[in-house]
Amino acid sequence: MPFIKRVKTELPNIHPADELCAVREEIKILTNRADQLRDQLLAEGASLKGDQYTAVIQPGTRETLDRKAITEAFGEAAVAPFIKSTAFKTVKLVESA
Repeated sequence: MPFIKRVKTELPNIHPADELCAVREEIKILTNRADQLRDQLLAEGASLKGDQYTAVIQPGTRETLDRKAITEAFGEAAVAPFIKSTAFKTVKLVESA
């Protein structure tokens, strides 16, 4: 596997809020490209072998719980002890006037 050098891309003289907005936009662009490439690899008959990497398609199943249905079936009192809450903070960016 080739070595990928990580380059520090911190921009001088830019406010963290402005840089965060720019980074989020770059992530959005890269995520869209990654989704396009993934779709190409998942297409029927797609070539999976590249010059440096081979894509391996691994099927999987994800199971989820329907909290509303469980609460309706067993009641809130039965479900409440098993509910886990996690505190978090969100940074929302709004354009300055």
